[in-house]
Amino acid sequence: MSRIIMRARNPRTGVEDYGFEVDAAEDIAAACAAVRRAQPAWLALGVEGRSAALRALAEAFTAMAPRLHAALAKDTGRERIAHVEIGAVGGMIAQALAHAPTALAESDWRTATAPTVFGRQRSVPYALVGVIAPWNFPIVLSMIDTIPALVAGCGVVLKPSEVTPRYVDPLREIFAAVPALAEVFRIVRGPGSTGAALIDHVDAVVCTGSVRTGRLVAEHAARRFIPAFLELGGKDAVIITHDADLDRAATAVLRGSVLATGQACQSLERVYVDRRALPTLLDLLRAALPAVKLTADDPHGHLGPFIMARQADIVREHIEDAVARGARVEYGGRIVERGGLWCEPTLLSGVDHGMRVMREETFGPVIPVMPFDTVDEAIALANDGDYGLSANVFARDEAAALAIARRLDAGFVSLGDVSMSSYVSDFEWEGFRFSGLGRSRMGAAGIARYCRVQAIVSNRGPTAPITALTDT
Repeated sequence: MSRIIMRARNPRTGVEDYGFEVDAAEDIAAACAAVRRAQPAWLALGVEGRSAALRALAEAFTAMAPRLHAALAKDTGRERIAHVEIGAVGGMIAQALAHAPTALAESDWRTATAPTVFGRQRSVPYALVGVIAPWNFPIVLSMIDTIPALVAGCGVVLKPSEVTPRYVDPLREIFAAVPALAEVFRIVRGPGSTGAALIDHVDAVVCTGSVRTGRLVAEHAARRFIPAFLELGGKDAVIITHDADLDRAATAVLRGSVLATGQACQSLERVYVDRRALPTLLDLLRAALPAVKLTADDPHGHLGPFIMARQADIVREHIEDAVARGARVEYGGRIVERGGLWCEPTLLSGVDHGMRVMREETFGPVIPVMPFDTVDEAIALANDGDYGLSANVFARDEAAALAIARRLDAGFVSLGDVSMSSYVSDFEWEGFRFSGLGRSRMGAAGIARYCRVQAIVSNRGPTAPITALTDT
């Protein structure tokens, strides 16, 4: 049988220089069946046994880091962030293992409302979890769901993005190096249809991606009556009051908007500043932006290329739409082609909510700044839209910022900084509105969501006779 070959583009060169075989329907079914067969033995290891295997996995990531980095850097066009992604896995494992005893503990017998009845609860993991991962942070956003599911006792089949396929082979080798994990983790490769086929065989599915993809996943899962845990798009806002520390705010806004070329779901995409502070904030941003260099021009630069070529078109369209509707380009604004595609860090003023750049996910290094006259207006603007992933506030002091945060329709709110959800994972939170569905992937909930809760109840007294249930 002939195999379908998919080609992948190199973000730095723009050349399709890598190919891989697409897994056929029977391959996906076989991978899922194999993991399902192996899962009972994995579950039987208990929390301590699984923890030992995952600690060995962390060591395997370290040992294989150079090869994994080489592949990931080609997938994403990013050198330093590729190192950061790989280095983050050890912390993910350590945190999951710290939460596991609490998240998976079986309760002791306790009395029910009926005096002779006692019960206890236990967690029963889904035997097989499907993980559908995106292209923007391939390692972090595949492992952030895979690791908690494995800790819970599930088997996992991962479907990575076809846009970033090079890291798959070294990742397979890393898991194969840990015998206890080798049979309960598999990878299937292909386009969106591969993810759809995966959903047909799993007991729960988790997906990080666009709202469009998430809706398709949720609808497919609903037809099978299995849970879908979704983390989707964002259009994160920051509110800056007139009495905030503007130097601090400008520094954070710049970082949060352009880090990773803006290709992160928690990237800062809307800036609302008190009209009295607008001139100063724009001056600070204009002064800072020239220091941000493209890796197309400087190998030690800050902004890498677009991983997916289509994203450059979307960013260009958002900038052009804003300018056509009256916005002013204060800095940058150009898409740069050097084989791959880069975007200059871009500052826009004169924007409003009639523009795509203020309503649709841009996913690029663009900073649109809009003034407000009252805090109530700022909150209304920040809450105006389809997304509610995270938000940010700079105000006079923490108490003032907190008062604003409590009124924001977002799952994670950073005070005195931006995008802290990218590195703070101690707290449970969920995306609001179109930004997510399902229990938090952070904290103990990030493990517990991969389990159903079973109650076992014992009646230690006499059982009621049938006559107790008659009508007379």
